Amino acid sequence: MQVHISVAYLNDLSSPYDSFFLNWLGKVYDVTCITFNHNPNVFLGAIPVVKIKDSPFRLPIFDGIRAWSLTLYRACLLKRLLNKLKPDIVIGNGALSYGFYAALTNFKPFLLFVWGSDVLIWPKKSLFFKSVVEYSMKKADAILVDSDVQARACTELGASVNKIIKSPWFNVKEARNIKVDDEAKRKIRLNLGVSEDEVIVISTRWHEPVYSVETLILAISELLKQERKVRFLIMGGGSRNPFLKRLAQRQGISNKIMFTGKISRERVLEYLQVSDIYVSTSLSDGTSASLLEAMACALPSVVTQELYYKYTINQGSNGLLFPV
Repeated sequence: MQVHISVAYLNDLSSPYDSFFLNWLGKVYDVTCITFNHNPNVFLGAIPVVKIKDSPFRLPIFDGIRAWSLTLYRACLLKRLLNKLKPDIVIGNGALSYGFYAALTNFKPFLLFVWGSDVLIWPKKSLFFKSVVEYSMKKADAILVDSDVQARACTELGASVNKIIKSPWFNVKEARNIKVDDEAKRKIRLNLGVSEDEVIVISTRWHEPVYSVETLILAISELLKQERKVRFLIMGGGSRNPFLKRLAQRQGISNKIMFTGKISRERVLEYLQVSDIYVSTSLSDGTSASLLEAMACALPSVVTQELYYKYTINQGSNGLLFPV
C-alpha cells in the first residue's frame, strides 16, 4: 500500500530553484507551499499555494527592517496554519528567513534548507545574523546543503555533523537532454540579431545583490575598448533588474546587451549552447547549478575566485578566475 507523506514547503516562491525543487518533491510527496510573498512568480502546476497575509501593506521581498519587525508575528501565523494542515514534515528555506520562522514554531520534524549566503555571508556581517542562523540550525532536525563548502560553514557555526545531509542540486544528464543542432543555433543567433562573427557572452545569475551582475556590466565598458565583436546575454530578473538596465544606459553599452527577462530553464539551456563564454560575478555560492549547466554545454567560464569555484575551475584550462 502506498504511503502518502505530506510536506509543507516554506519560501517566497520567487526563485527558479523553487520550481526545480518542487518539480521533484511533487512527484513523491503531497506538497503544499506556504509563503508570505503576496505575489509569488513561480509556476507550480497542481501544487497548492497558501499565502499568509501578515500586514495590510505589501512588503518588497528585500525590505529588511519591516520584514524583521514582523518575524514573531509571522511565526505565530505560520504555527497556527501548520497546526491546521498537520504536515508530516516542514521544509524551511533559508536560515535567516523561512527556516527561522519554522524554527520559531517548534514544529517537528523540521528540515532546514540552506541556500548559500545565509551561512556563507550573513553570519560574518553581524552577531545578530550569526545568532539567528545558529538558532535555526539548532532547532532543525536535519540540514540540507548542496556542497562541502556549505557543510563546512554549517559545522563552523555549531551545527552537528550528524544533522547535515549533502545532496547536489544538479543533474548533468538532464541538462544534456536538451540539444540544439547547428541549424537551430543559426536561427537563434539570427533572432537575437547576432552576426556569425560575434562572440556571445552569457550570464544566467539572478539580479540580486549576492550575484553582483553590475560587476559584469562595468567590465563590459572596459572590454569594448579592446574588442567590439562581442554581445552579452543577461538572463533572468530580480530586484536589481531596473538598476542594471539604467547602469547599462549610463555606460553607453545598452546596444551590446540583451536583457532576456525571466525565461524557462529549457530556453536557458538553448541559449547556453548558442553562447561562447559564460560569466558569473557571484559573491557567494554553494554548488553553482548555473555554472555546472554552462560546463555541461561545454562553455569556458569566467567566474569569481569564490571558494566553491576554486574546486570547479582549473585556472586557464576550463575557465578563468578573478578576485571577488
